[in-house]
Amino acid sequence: MNWLKVGAIVVGGIIVFFVLESVVHILLSLLGAIVFVAIVAGGAYVAYKVVGGRRRRQVKNRPAEDEVAEEREPRGTIVPSAQPPAITSQPARYDVDDDLERLKREMGR
Repeated sequence: MNWLKVGAIVVGGIIVFFVLESVVHILLSLLGAIVFVAIVAGGAYVAYKVVGGRRRRQVKNRPAEDEVAEEREPRGTIVPSAQPPAITSQPARYDVDDDLERLKREMGR
C-alpha cells in the first residue's frame, strides 16, 4: 500500500508539471504575440505620422500659384546688379609673357 501511495504522488506530480508547463507556454505565447502586434502597430503609427507630417509641411510652406507667378521674373530680362563690376589693373587683353616677366622680377631672377 505504501508503494501505491508513492506511485500516485509521482504520477500526480508529473501531471501537474505538464499542466503548469502548458499554461506557462500559453501565457508566454500570448505575451509574445501581444508584443509583436504592439511593435508592428507602433511602427505603422510612426510611419503614418512621418508621411502625414510631410504632406502638411509641404502644403503649409508652398505659396499660392498666383504669388509665385508674380514673384518670378521673365527669363529674358537682365537684373541690374547693385554694385558695378570691379575695376582690374590688368589690361583688357591678357598677355602671358608679361605675367611671366613680372613673376621673374618679383622672385629676383
